[in-house]
Amino acid sequence: MKKLILLRHGQSTYNLVHRFTGWADAPLTALGHTQAVRAGELLKEACLFPQAAYSSCLQRARETLHTVLAQAKCSLPIQTDWRLNERHYGDFQNKTRQEAAQKYGLPAVLACRQTFFKAPPPADDNSAAQKLVPAGVVPPNGESLHQTQQRAAGFLDQVLFPAYKYYDIQLLAAHEDLLRALAVYFKKLPPQAVEELVVPPATPWVMELDDTCHAVKDYFLGNQQEIAAFLKRRPE
Repeated sequence: MKKLILLRHGQSTYNLVHRFTGWADAPLTALGHTQAVRAGELLKEACLFPQAAYSSCLQRARETLHTVLAQAKCSLPIQTDWRLNERHYGDFQNKTRQEAAQKYGLPAVLACRQTFFKAPPPADDNSAAQKLVPAGVVPPNGESLHQTQQRAAGFLDQVLFPAYKYYDIQLLAAHEDLLRALAVYFKKLPPQAVEELVVPPATPWVMELDDTCHAVKDYFLGNQQEIAAFLKRRPE
């Protein structure tokens, strides 16, 4: 059976202070690195050794994936793709949750964070994002989860799905909101289900896929009590 391991990056410096990150290129904290080491150990303990590995272009995902593969003793090239970047948070980016709520109101912030179709307002200056996309591509500037899913769909169709002709296990290291959006696709969930979806940091999320590349089973590796407690949270 085909398997896809989804992996959110470990704690970043922006996560630490509850700042909207989006396409801002925040590095891992020391804890984030430790979380990535543990994720690699979990893959090794489960004898889940990916044959192909992908990451977003953002350093927190790349650092996490590099550490995981090294810890799991997997010598693989890492293929990066901008379409796996986190949801672009528009004018929320670089602001703390409190700062965004002060400017736009808490209900507007929560609507963007929790629901599938609501996008944050665009940023006045989005020039940094242009450096993270190929020449000729116009980068996003404030995305809903639905738009994030549509953007990532190109990577799935062009890269990930065709690779299952050659590989049984693939690993994708990315970001919480992008993985929330992808989970709606892989698990064939209704859009409103995303309101309850959260993704633990650096916790391998294994999806067993059928011939249509939808999940017939999914589970997290790690301490099940801690994971269950985290999953009870609501996106903030």
